[in-house]
Amino acid sequence: MQLFGTLPSLIRWAKRCPADFSYLVAIGGDATMSAAAEASVRLAVPYLPVPSGFGNLFTGTFEHPTDPAGVVELLGGGDIVSCDVGVAPSGTFLSHTSYGFLSSIQEDVEQVRRHPRQRALRMLAYYRAAAGRLSKALDSIALEIDGTPVPGKAALVTIANVETYRGFLNLTPAASPADGLFDVCVIPRTTPARVLSQLVKVMIDTPGARDELTVFRGRAVRVRVNRRKPEDIRILAGALPLLTPAGALDRLQARQIAMQTDAPVTTPTLHAPAASESAPAAARERRERSTPPAEVA
Repeated sequence: MQLFGTLPSLIRWAKRCPADFSYLVAIGGDATMSAAAEASVRLAVPYLPVPSGFGNLFTGTFEHPTDPAGVVELLGGGDIVSCDVGVAPSGTFLSHTSYGFLSSIQEDVEQVRRHPRQRALRMLAYYRAAAGRLSKALDSIALEIDGTPVPGKAALVTIANVETYRGFLNLTPAASPADGLFDVCVIPRTTPARVLSQLVKVMIDTPGARDELTVFRGRAVRVRVNRRKPEDIRILAGALPLLTPAGALDRLQARQIAMQTDAPVTTPTLHAPAASESAPAAARERRERSTPPAEVA
């Protein structure tokens, strides 16, 4: 067992640790899970995440247990799923990476040295940060998906590998980390009040709540915020050998199909693109690119 006092120290270990273990068990929140997963991807060692954070978005997708007895049981009888991993300039991620309005709110909360750990107080901090953003200018985000520009400018972009903020603010309800594709939620640039109103509608699931947002699917995303240098985000399909509870993948796929009825996305077709060098050889099958955004518009 190894303990890491900071995220950078865990990232350094994941990049260099030797292959002297048969399973990698990581305990922590979503940031910890993403950092530690790099070791499993690099060494092709089965990964078992144990949720102990605020959001636990990734582990919630596959219903990973939190208690020691459940973890031991999973080691003895779980399923190995070839799971997708996102790669952004900021590092690898398992759940999502965001730009614009939501990212700004998160930065406002997280930059406080001692942000609250209690769930209710933490949520209140996010609400306060959102209200504070109403008087500030929105980012202007240009977006390309699989090389095709998305028409117009966006105020919010979330590139998701899982159901983003499931049960609270589900921007990508049909996302799956086992389909080789990102779900990309886009909210157009209007006014801060209108963007916040759109998020509130999604949160409380009012009729027509998703009318002003669009979800695309693709493997490669380029984001440019306020004319800054573009950032490229790509997916490593099936790169992570993930140990999951028995039947969790089947339940996820059934949920994904059900959610696409109420929250449709652009539908990809199939082909066989080149394999990623970072993915294990047995898991390098890829999906076709998304329907070009220009055609959807």
